[in-house]
Amino acid sequence: MTSRRWLITLVACLAIFAVLGGFKFLQIRAAIEFGKSFPEASESVEAVVVDSLLSSSYVTTIGEIVSPQSVELRNELEGRITAVNFASGGRVDKGDILLQLDISEESARLKAAAARANLARLDLERFTRLFASKTVSEEQVDQARAEFDMASASVNELQAIIAKKSLKAPFAAVAGLHQLEAGEFLQANTPIVMLVGINDHAWVDFNLAITQGTVDIGSEVGVVAPGGRGDGVPAVVIARNPAVSASSRNMRYRAKISANPLLPPNSVVNIRIPIGSEQQVQVPATAVLRDELGAYVFVLDAEANGAYRARRQSVTVGREEDQMVGVSGGLQVGSLVATDGAFKLRDNLLTHVRQRPGDRAGQRGE
Repeated sequence: MTSRRWLITLVACLAIFAVLGGFKFLQIRAAIEFGKSFPEASESVEAVVVDSLLSSSYVTTIGEIVSPQSVELRNELEGRITAVNFASGGRVDKGDILLQLDISEESARLKAAAARANLARLDLERFTRLFASKTVSEEQVDQARAEFDMASASVNELQAIIAKKSLKAPFAAVAGLHQLEAGEFLQANTPIVMLVGINDHAWVDFNLAITQGTVDIGSEVGVVAPGGRGDGVPAVVIARNPAVSASSRNMRYRAKISANPLLPPNSVVNIRIPIGSEQQVQVPATAVLRDELGAYVFVLDAEANGAYRARRQSVTVGREEDQMVGVSGGLQVGSLVATDGAFKLRDNLLTHVRQRPGDRAGQRGE
């Protein structure tokens, strides 16, 4: 009797499990059929047909802006400042007396020397007349001429000292910053101020390894400020050293560039030196994605219904210029590549391509 009850219980349990299982199976199948009624997930992107474009090849190096006229003014003689005639950052003209040292002693000595020189001149003239009438000897005339020459030399010496204590601008320039004040005593060879000439051009000096090529005189290079883009400001190569550097084995060049307030002297700039041109596959920068496996793009393969299927393609990228990236490997001309919106794609995803006018890399897919 007990065995019969257990058998009935077991059969009832199995029946319940079978009913529940069948019900769940019908639910799952209904859910699958419901899911199939929705369209396949897809994304919409812009795309370009890959084409090869003529691309210029460049070598980049570091250069320095140099002023054609630049000097650090120093005093040759010591002395006390009596006048400062220029302002920090102000413009000065050629010949302006920028700094005057005390010349009161030299000026007094110059007057005395000038008086002696004038007296010696009169003596020489008198002895010359007397010698013509045979009243004095030739030796006396020679002695008078020597006295006049020595007196004149003393005048010239004092004038030279006064000139050295009157520091003049050697050319039209913009003065640097200074803290000079009247009454200050300066030792000899003290730095006074930096003068940068006012010119309509500047020089750009740069080095180029001989293994990277040579630059001909008259060639044009691009000067790009740090952080700048594009070809930069044009400059013309005007000179080069006759020999390579013994320490770096680089050749040094000098280029001429129009004066630019954004590129003051001593600025460090990038120099773009063209070395030729070649056909290269290029795609917009938005088409190139990167992850831990490297750079890649999404190539769009056409489907029968007019849509596309995304396919991840690893590529070897080169230089980026003006929002275009050169591709040296992994991509063929004629391939359709996703650009704007490519970050939304994944491998084997259904993709729709929308048009956009003004394409730079080729025709748009539709």
